[in-house]
Amino acid sequence: MLATLNMALSGETDLVLTRSFNASPALLWRALTDPAILPRWQWAQEWPMVTCDMDLQVGGTFRWVWRTAPDRLMGVKGRFLTVDAPHRLIHTETFDEDWTGGETTVTQTLTEIAPQTTRLTMTVRYSTAEARTAAAASGMLPGMEDAYAKLDALFPRLIPELGRSDFRIIGTGDLKITVTRSFPARKPAVFRAHTEAALLARWMGSAEMPLAVCEMDPRPGGQYRYTWVMQDGTRITLSGTIQSITPDRITATEVFDPDWTGGPATVETTFTETAGRTTVQVTVTYATAPARDQVLASGMGEGMAGSYDLLDALL
Repeated sequence: MLATLNMALSGETDLVLTRSFNASPALLWRALTDPAILPRWQWAQEWPMVTCDMDLQVGGTFRWVWRTAPDRLMGVKGRFLTVDAPHRLIHTETFDEDWTGGETTVTQTLTEIAPQTTRLTMTVRYSTAEARTAAAASGMLPGMEDAYAKLDALFPRLIPELGRSDFRIIGTGDLKITVTRSFPARKPAVFRAHTEAALLARWMGSAEMPLAVCEMDPRPGGQYRYTWVMQDGTRITLSGTIQSITPDRITATEVFDPDWTGGPATVETTFTETAGRTTVQVTVTYATAPARDQVLASGMGEGMAGSYDLLDALL
């Protein structure tokens, strides 16, 4: 189904936007409200979302920030007035650089119109008729449709991803990306899978991007090296040096060749076991904010999620 975003005026201050998605109401709700998923689609014009903080409850607040230029950010904040999953979400919002004439109220209604097809109706209420007119004339529609097209393209990957694991990838602060995933295994087994080359080689690659080189020296000062072969035959190598290593935590510095992440990054991997299940948290700190944003927008999450699925099966 080819969907388009439609816009209409209602009353003196309301702007109504509608679009259909190839997803159930529950899946669309998750994509609209999960801070680990929103940055993967809610951006356009090469403006990555770099901050996505949400407290999804009545009275809870949120803050979203996009990087519109290397030295420029655009932020919006608000509070949730109604949280009725997966049917209705109402929140206020105010932009840091207020171009909408003050606080607006946004009502999103999700209606299932066919199996696995949901219509989203978004009503934005502006403070004045003039503010509504300015917003309607601002060119916001193409940017929103660009983001919604990304969301529609993401759904086929989200369905198996959400069904198979608790994998999460989010940007934190200006320089960090944090990835978490739990595994049905004791901590020593998960730790070995991250530190023994013979085990690493069984889950860090994929059919689309096989691992051709896997070297690991798991000690302070030890080095590691992974080389993947892309579908066009080109190779990408990741080399690192371990700074510290314990059964609970590994800290390292690493850099890609070719270097597409803006220089060396610091990586901290922690292992926490609860009731026989181990959670892995990987926090990567990049040299610059634009480098972090580029990685966050690169689709790295899909690759990591697939690799962790292979690790899950291995354990």
